[in-house]
Amino acid sequence: MTSETVEPIVSKTTSDDGVTVLRLEFQFAFPPTVLWKHLTEAEKLKYWFPCEMEFEPRKDEEVLFRFADQKPLRGTVLEAERPSVLAYTWERDALRWELTRTAENGTQLVLFLTPGSPRHSATMAAGWHLTIAGLDDFLNKRSLGQDPAVWDTYVARYRQQFGD
Repeated sequence: MTSETVEPIVSKTTSDDGVTVLRLEFQFAFPPTVLWKHLTEAEKLKYWFPCEMEFEPRKDEEVLFRFADQKPLRGTVLEAERPSVLAYTWERDALRWELTRTAENGTQLVLFLTPGSPRHSATMAAGWHLTIAGLDDFLNKRSLGQDPAVWDTYVARYRQQFGD
């Protein structure tokens, strides 16, 4: 297990049909079965995910994203292959999580994010960077904390990287 927060490899591309896709790649010192549970079980998601998430990881199942005092946002499970692929929509965004076992019995986690609004790519990349780093903190029993100054630094980094 690592003692420092995981740093992703982040890129922005355009698909063949002109859609913006963000790719965030993280390395974890835990096997895919552990990461899968943290992507699919409400009791584990609540510690790191940005809202409460209610769903069954099965194709075509409805997903509810609940923020305090707000009407739930909706999505649909597009794909669920335990413990390697989970894909779903979140309103106009699409998220695809791919988990691959590494030689060290860890996991390469790749999040492909198709934003409903491409002009928010830098803020979405920063948000998911910090969110998934929070998962790494939780798994490694480090204190969680989202420093607003760090948020601004990541947004600036991704705006420069993406040319936004």
